[in-house]
Amino acid sequence: MKLYFEILYYGRPYFKYLIRAFFFLIIYNLFSVLSLTLLIPFLEILFSENPVPKPYTPFHWYNFAQLKDWGFYWLSQNMIYYGKMTVLTYFCVFLWISIILKNTFRYFSSWNIALLEESILKALRISLFQHLTRLPLNFYAKKKKGEIIAVVINDVQIVQESIIGTLQTVCSDPLTMLFFLLTMLFISWKLTLFTFLILPITGFAIHKIAKSLKKRANKAQLIFDKILTTLEEFLTGIRIVKAFHAEPYENQKYEKYNQEYCNNMVSYRRRSDLASPLTEVLSILVVIFMILFGANMILSGNKELKASEFIGFIALFSQFIAPIKTFSSALSRIQKGIVSYHRIKNLLNEEKPVSESEEGIKIQNFEHELKVEKLYFQYENKNKYALEDISFTLKKGETLALVGPSGGGKSTLVDLICRFYEPKSGHIWIDGISLPQIHAGSLRKLMGIVTQEGILFHDTVANNIAYASPETPREAIIQAAQIANAHDFIMQLPQGYDTVIGERGTMLSGGQRQRIAIARAILKNPQLLILDEATSALDNESEKLVQEALNRLMKNRTSIVIAHRLSTILHANKILVIEEGKIVEQGNHQELLQKNGLYTKLYQLQFTEKNSY
Repeated sequence: MKLYFEILYYGRPYFKYLIRAFFFLIIYNLFSVLSLTLLIPFLEILFSENPVPKPYTPFHWYNFAQLKDWGFYWLSQNMIYYGKMTVLTYFCVFLWISIILKNTFRYFSSWNIALLEESILKALRISLFQHLTRLPLNFYAKKKKGEIIAVVINDVQIVQESIIGTLQTVCSDPLTMLFFLLTMLFISWKLTLFTFLILPITGFAIHKIAKSLKKRANKAQLIFDKILTTLEEFLTGIRIVKAFHAEPYENQKYEKYNQEYCNNMVSYRRRSDLASPLTEVLSILVVIFMILFGANMILSGNKELKASEFIGFIALFSQFIAPIKTFSSALSRIQKGIVSYHRIKNLLNEEKPVSESEEGIKIQNFEHELKVEKLYFQYENKNKYALEDISFTLKKGETLALVGPSGGGKSTLVDLICRFYEPKSGHIWIDGISLPQIHAGSLRKLMGIVTQEGILFHDTVANNIAYASPETPREAIIQAAQIANAHDFIMQLPQGYDTVIGERGTMLSGGQRQRIAIARAILKNPQLLILDEATSALDNESEKLVQEALNRLMKNRTSIVIAHRLSTILHANKILVIEEGKIVEQGNHQELLQKNGLYTKLYQLQFTEKNSY
């Protein structure tokens, strides 16, 4: 139950609803017990031939042993004075009123429980998503998107159905059982004790079923992860699937996981569905023994138990069994939910993101320089450093270019400057302030990034340009698009700036996506611009338009450019040549050519390729 209360803790601001629900449940159960207990005087009225005055018994509210005798005395007196039919009519009216009140208070309880359940789910979803936004990039590098989606969508849904959805049962049924138990003890403590000596048989059977359910629920979730991952990878790589005619292979893989999931869920449901009927069968066995024991008490002649009381006891016990059945069924469902919550909890306990303390220094401007000193970085599960002994200084207003073979560490260096990762050792300073001391949000507000892919969202063109700033005036969006050479093609789209461009901007060409991404960076007006091979994937015509937009963006701005095409960085103030995580050369274009090293080879290779066309 520890995990159950841990989940409920998400709804702590809404516990007032739980308090109200409990209050209404108490009243509901009082009327539930009352409506069934009235069966005893009904039977007394119907089956007693002539009312016989009972000996007077004084009423003391604290003496429960005398309360029963006083009730029978009161009943006999009213039957003699008013007649059986009149008393029976009053009882019927009272019964009808008690049932109305019983169901009214149950509705009030359910209404409050529903508010609490949905509030818990909302808090859990928000907590998960906020945690995902804070996790570092290396988490996403090692985790499949399908697995993350399975936890956020499927596991939360299972928690809703299996745990939170049983909150009404978990709150109500134990309370109901307690009220009925106390009433049965009041009628006959001996019969109640005998009944509960044989009832643990049912509890043991339920425990064994619940234990096996948890194991199968865990296996089912692991298989479902594979199903979602397969689907997500298929949708992401649909072009490759079609190109390699891999549809039969993908179908076979998807069918295999679905068959495994189907087999496991059939096994799970067989055991889950066994809980309720098994509880009923064992409960009936208890009732049979109870009838034999009760009948012996009545027929023995010691007047310890009346026949009407015994029938009322059986009626109360039958209602006592009903919440046991629903509670056992809820426990079976909860086992599946606990497995899902374990997975949610594991995600919430994932590696902590880089420190983004609100107490960090909030910088407003980039005034002087960016300095990197003796920087080392190593990815998890890698034996060698991705970056080794990296040192350089970038003055405000300068352009720094990073060149070199693919996989050399250029993008990793940029990620460290953006503080997407933490270095193994070494320091990065902005205006003399170490990066860990700077509030991460204020740091990234200074930066604008244009990547090779030009990542866009399934939204309108205008919203993609004004990403995260929905209040931006349309005039400013259009101005940014014009500077980025994007306005003309945007106006040719079906709804212009209000055109939805599809997931990742699939309705646009590569060059158009890049120009939208550049417009987004222009609108942000960053003080430190980072270009990660922004033109490397474009054709010559698109590259020319994009490069013109980049030149406007870089004008009088501090820039770090990762360049594949060296022709785009000839006028950079400083060029770092990075190979296998180390700076092997540095200087401006002319200085590097004179060294006749790796930069010269790369430049001559590209120049030769260009002239060969």
